[in-house]
Amino acid sequence: MKKTLMAVALATTLAAPSLLANVYVQGDLGYSRTKIEDYKKNRFEPRLSVGYQLQDFRLALDYTYYRNINYSYNNGYIGNKELKTNGIGFSMIYDIPVQSELKPYVGTRLAINRLKLTDTRVGNYSSYSNTNLGYGLVAGVTYPLAQNLKLNAGVEYNHLGRIDDTNVRNYGAKVGLRYDF
Repeated sequence: MKKTLMAVALATTLAAPSLLANVYVQGDLGYSRTKIEDYKKNRFEPRLSVGYQLQDFRLALDYTYYRNINYSYNNGYIGNKELKTNGIGFSMIYDIPVQSELKPYVGTRLAINRLKLTDTRVGNYSSYSNTNLGYGLVAGVTYPLAQNLKLNAGVEYNHLGRIDDTNVRNYGAKVGLRYDF
């Protein structure tokens, strides 16, 4: 039994680097603007991604927390609205081959976004929740800081979906670090 466990442990140790080859993790922090109805809100938002590099192409799964938006209105009614949004996305990215350490990229993003809108006004409270398929575009550059560490800077546009017959859009710039295993 001990020999079997030792053999499994040794095989796992030897196979681990090849299993993680081409895998990366990336953390980004962005300054973005989310627009719902006529209201726009600027704020910082984090994203965490795990991806796989296939030569000049990358595939990534991410989680983005778009933070909450609170705003007041007075259009015959006086009230407050709050929008909570987060999403799990899948990005397909093409690293443009250039003869430079500064490597540009372009890509698309599909996401499942959860939107929850609450509307509170005098004598009335309503709440809407939707899960939407969102889509977006990304572009940016990466720059190697060390053998396995890259600096990322990019811009993106995301259509997060619709809630209460209103489109929710997000666009902005992000910077982050990517670690390649």
